[in-house]
Amino acid sequence: MAQWERDERLARAFLELADTLAEGFYLVDFLHVLTDHMLDLLDVTAIGVVMVDVQGRLVDVTASTHTAQQLEEEQVEFDEGPCKDCRLLHEQVGPVDLTLPATAERWPRFTKSARAAGFATVAAIPLRLRDEVIGAVNVFHCDPVGIHPASLRLGQALADAATIGILHQRLSRDQAERVGQLQTALNSRITIEQAKGVVGALLRVTPDAAFEHLRAHARGHRTSLTKVCQLVVEGRLAVETFGLPQDRQPDA
Repeated sequence: MAQWERDERLARAFLELADTLAEGFYLVDFLHVLTDHMLDLLDVTAIGVVMVDVQGRLVDVTASTHTAQQLEEEQVEFDEGPCKDCRLLHEQVGPVDLTLPATAERWPRFTKSARAAGFATVAAIPLRLRDEVIGAVNVFHCDPVGIHPASLRLGQALADAATIGILHQRLSRDQAERVGQLQTALNSRITIEQAKGVVGALLRVTPDAAFEHLRAHARGHRTSLTKVCQLVVEGRLAVETFGLPQDRQPDA
């Protein structure tokens, strides 16, 4: 990516992460915006996001790939890993070399799963504002030294911007809406998983490829990923048109 392209993408990232008061705000879509920008700007392999629910528990919300999503789910299930430590410490964790014996002792089950998935290093970045931590972002790379400190500094700046945007949006809603926001995100994730299954089965592609089809369709039609997935699940969007030129596709 040329420097001018990177600068333009960086400016667009901060602008989009600040835009949380528009109608039709979906937390899961907003977090996909965050993961997309991080993936492009940090030069990493995959991104995953967990959030803190109203009971103070970590819940996996979204990821840039199906594999990273599974790791986030396992991290919550195992109750170990960088995101948990990040949330407890209220600070960045890593980068941690997953190939080292000490890491396997620290997070035995998470490390085994992450290594099996092909990742060699991981870091966790808090979604925080001052002392309040509302979640964490996992950053994965296939190279043991692939995550550069400068990338994590930029990642933290993007995470901070996203946190401010989310909290600003919550403050504009009443208490009931704020409590329900995360549950809506989790429901959206279920719909996305269902849509990935439908697209994968019909197009005979992997879950990651199915996810890319869905995201590309949403971006191409300037609509919400959640809305596209809902239409797919309900059978109201022809999956067979995915990948065709945009002018030959029906609007979502």
